[in-house]
Amino acid sequence: MRFKRLKVRENSIKISRRLIQIFAFLIVNYFILEAFLPINLISLEGIVKVLPIQNSPRNPLSNGGGILEYIFLSMAEGYFPIFFFLLGVLLLVLLFTNRVFCGWICPIGAIQDLTAAIPTKKRKFKLSRHKSLLNIKYILVIITIIIIFPLGITKNANILFYIDFKTQLGAFAEQPIGFFSLSEFIFVFVPHLIQNVFLPVQFGALEFGGYVILIFYSLLIILSFWYPRIYCRYICPFAAVSSAITEFSFLKLARNPVRCVGRSECGICENVCPKQIRILDESFDFFTGKGECNFCLECKEKCPHEAILIKFGNV
Repeated sequence: MRFKRLKVRENSIKISRRLIQIFAFLIVNYFILEAFLPINLISLEGIVKVLPIQNSPRNPLSNGGGILEYIFLSMAEGYFPIFFFLLGVLLLVLLFTNRVFCGWICPIGAIQDLTAAIPTKKRKFKLSRHKSLLNIKYILVIITIIIIFPLGITKNANILFYIDFKTQLGAFAEQPIGFFSLSEFIFVFVPHLIQNVFLPVQFGALEFGGYVILIFYSLLIILSFWYPRIYCRYICPFAAVSSAITEFSFLKLARNPVRCVGRSECGICENVCPKQIRILDESFDFFTGKGECNFCLECKEKCPHEAILIKFGNV
């Protein structure tokens, strides 16, 4: 009994985070609760409508979406006042909370943590390959902006050209980051695919792009059993945008230079980091892994020297 209490104390942050992730998952996808409990949670609509997480607006279990989805959609539709307002909100949230929403609230993050909890031998990419793969999500976001931003501009300049341009882009204009969204795949694409299993005629009509999406994300989910948070690291558009901002967040993690003994004598913080961040190569004052840290606090909890600190501003 004493051993169990000790284990709980040693993993108190992880246990707290898991409980919050479960709670957040059910709140974001509150239609699940309504399906099993005699309650009406329509009052949650305003809370989950726009959140700094990845959540497809087409998710049938929710009545909201991730803020980045709405930012890109407002850009595509030429609603630039809304675009700048939402971008400002996201900027403020990230500056004050870092990527806490990624580590503690995001349903897609919770699903990846669930797959990573399966007892497998966790692997890491070579450092050079890891650094190269990190660029994928930035490239995807930049390409999306290059395509979508002119679309929004043309709506206010030439409506006929806008309609033709939008028609040519097809579904990409309606869901700019949907093709790069694991939330879209799990909560929208897969349910439609399951429906098609019972309707073979529609299943046969699945286009080539649909097969590409199915194979790609299925492999990604399988890889996440061995490579924790692999989607967050290399593909997630929200991670790309947020990592560019959270490097300057007021909320940070730091290392105590007196307590930290370094990689040669310890290195546990780097071993447990699900994002493969080279913590010990960064400044003692603060570390973010160039914005990649999602504030899961695994490093803080597992550090045997209590050398990891939470800082806000210069405090």
